[in-house]
Amino acid sequence: MKRLLVRFLTTSLLCLAAAAGYAQTPADGTPQRWTPRYKVMHMKNGHALIPAIRRQAAAGATIPLWNYSVVSPLDHLTYTGQMVGRSPFYHGFRSTSIQSFLIPVRFVFSDGTVLDPTVSNACLGATTLSVVQNSPIFQTTDWVMNGVDVGTAQYIDGFQRANFWNKVSVAGNSYHNPLAVTTLAKISVTVPAADGATTAFFCNEGGIDINWWDALVENTILPSLVSKGVGPTSVPIFLFDSVEMCDVGGCGILGYHNAFTPGGVLQTYSVSDFDNSGFYGGDISVLAHEVGEWMDDPLTTNPTPAWGNIGQVAGCQNNLEVGDPLTGTFFPAVTLGNFTYDPQELVFFSWFFRQSPSIGAGGAFSNNGSFNTSPPSCP
Repeated sequence: MKRLLVRFLTTSLLCLAAAAGYAQTPADGTPQRWTPRYKVMHMKNGHALIPAIRRQAAAGATIPLWNYSVVSPLDHLTYTGQMVGRSPFYHGFRSTSIQSFLIPVRFVFSDGTVLDPTVSNACLGATTLSVVQNSPIFQTTDWVMNGVDVGTAQYIDGFQRANFWNKVSVAGNSYHNPLAVTTLAKISVTVPAADGATTAFFCNEGGIDINWWDALVENTILPSLVSKGVGPTSVPIFLFDSVEMCDVGGCGILGYHNAFTPGGVLQTYSVSDFDNSGFYGGDISVLAHEVGEWMDDPLTTNPTPAWGNIGQVAGCQNNLEVGDPLTGTFFPAVTLGNFTYDPQELVFFSWFFRQSPSIGAGGAFSNNGSFNTSPPSCP
């Protein structure tokens, strides 16, 4: 990990050395930011555990899940998987509320730097937590996606309606999968010098080892939150303030979602950074990316025909990660209260499986029309 942190500090200093260029280009003065990365995690023994997890979901022992089966016209193979909520393909559409816990994480680094989402941030002019709480990830507004009014919803709920619009539009406003959010008190994490470091740009930025952090989540943090109501029937969402994560591929990881089976029962969770450093920008784009992927690939096991060489993906990927193909591409800005938010554009189910015509809103393959055709095979 020491080598990763040296790389984090070195690349940050290079960015600092180019700060004048950052502020001056392009000609219109729009800041040039780095494109974030998102880590694809994999639940241990995930495919082998699917039958047991299906039984748990049916019995209400974990989050509500529905099962799909689709034959791709690309290779004529059958693909099966699980998504959060209830199926849009059956009659009796209904609203399925999923309990979520928003958990701000205060990081204390070895150099004394503290990055805390609950403390007013000079670069933001508010607390990161309050901005996120009032965002369309958790608050409702009316959404128009590809020229179609998909109704009043939270952003990910609205995306999921648009995702299966040809199936759920006949149900009016009855098909929803909202998050019922409870905000917990912040947790404080001391980062060992071997596992994290900080630098400064417009505001401070931290970097931590993603494997150190994920082990801490599963082995220490989540067990400590059981008394607060966090458990298999809910999704904990961890919120960082300007703390990116690093792996063997480098730094710049701003979010991921994962799942594991403590005591044999499925527990899903999500991790998102909110960038106030000036490195990345995009405010709730990370939350939109990760919560969207959690909803459509909660077990991290949903396979698709291979796709790639697009978004953050160099080479091929074969999973239903609805944010990765459009990493860095924003949905049109949305103003709620006194803040203008930039959720990420997300990709429809039909795109991954090469369904044509698309069953998504407006006949497109993403929720703001950046994808109007399905991807070619990969490679």
